[in-house]
Amino acid sequence: MTRRSAFERRLHRELHAARPPRAADAERRSWQVVRAAHAARAPIRQRRRGARLALAVGAALAAAALALTPAGARMGDWIDEVVSPHTSLSSLPTAGRLLVVADGSAWLVSDDGARRQLGAFSDASWSPGGLHVVAARGNELVALDPDGNENWSRPAAGRVTVPRWSPGYGYRIAYRSGADLYVTAGDNTDNRLLWHGTRPTPPAWKPLPPAAEQAVAFAAGSRVLVVEVDTGRVLGRTPPGPTPREIWWAEGGRRLVTVTSRSVRVHGPHGRLLRTVDLPPGFTSAGSAVAPRGRRLAVIAQATGDRSTSRLLLIRLDRPAPPRSVFSAGGAFEGLTWSIDGSLLVVGVPAADQWLFVRPKGSMGLESVQPIREKFEGGREPRRGTFPRPAGWCYSEPANPAAGGQPPCSTGSAP
Repeated sequence: MTRRSAFERRLHRELHAARPPRAADAERRSWQVVRAAHAARAPIRQRRRGARLALAVGAALAAAALALTPAGARMGDWIDEVVSPHTSLSSLPTAGRLLVVADGSAWLVSDDGARRQLGAFSDASWSPGGLHVVAARGNELVALDPDGNENWSRPAAGRVTVPRWSPGYGYRIAYRSGADLYVTAGDNTDNRLLWHGTRPTPPAWKPLPPAAEQAVAFAAGSRVLVVEVDTGRVLGRTPPGPTPREIWWAEGGRRLVTVTSRSVRVHGPHGRLLRTVDLPPGFTSAGSAVAPRGRRLAVIAQATGDRSTSRLLLIRLDRPAPPRSVFSAGGAFEGLTWSIDGSLLVVGVPAADQWLFVRPKGSMGLESVQPIREKFEGGREPRRGTFPRPAGWCYSEPANPAAGGQPPCSTGSAP
């Protein structure tokens, strides 16, 4: 038997994955029909809830022994779980473009499922309106467009990590070079050291009116500092505490949120601690993401020790409320981000080699896509490196930054 070349194998896969125009719209309409039929069917009572879920999930979840546990379902708010398994990333469940970091490369996924490799980068994030992407490549900071064309690059003294673009018009980019925090202009015309000796936590830009001085929050020592970038003036600091995994701004900059290993702390804009939301006993944070409007925080809570169970929690940031458990499942979760419209979350399940698309509201439940690793390997056999991490969701087309009321592109959980 004649063996196919790598090109022929790749061409074979791409031809079979070819899709008609506006296929995503057709799939969404079909899903509404299926959903309506499901809602109209007569309920069937079964003795074992777990068995019903296993049948709904099918082979996609059974392959990795992933099942919604009865305890997790009781904690969640679902009345009737619906899991729609897919074997290909044929489309995104809602409009927008998904930025993915996978095994040393950055990728872009359009809402029709088309994928484009942007280049060899260890981390990447969106500019506010989706016109550009900022990425890390060794000791180099790179700005590029969504087609993968590099606009500029800047060498750094140390390894570049956690680059983050400022909101609004995207005038600045904050990034770590080694352990130091730098701020550079979005057009690469200026670069300055902001702070010596920072923690690996990604910096968080404060949402401010265009005329206000830009400020960024970052972890240094046992505190989180809020610093004005032009003057270096410290505008606020949190009380001493554990190093946060992530820092977020909520409610348009009126709340500063730090996610530590065992709790979520909500601060005022200058760092005063307002309240602490503890994670469930025996669980630690493995990632978080703030919703586009800044009123909700999704947190991956992972069981300590054997890592056999993970929960996806929703925490209100605009008012005191206990965490709400959306679902619980076996295995670890990795990577988390909100869609640009705030209607769903995407979370990775490495053991099952899949993504789960979760709708926190409504009855549409879960959608799963697997296998994921091979879709971001450029046609090669999948390696067992870094699991593809959703790094942010943006508009289908670049947004006009001058238009008011538009949230910036979302940012995923820290690697």
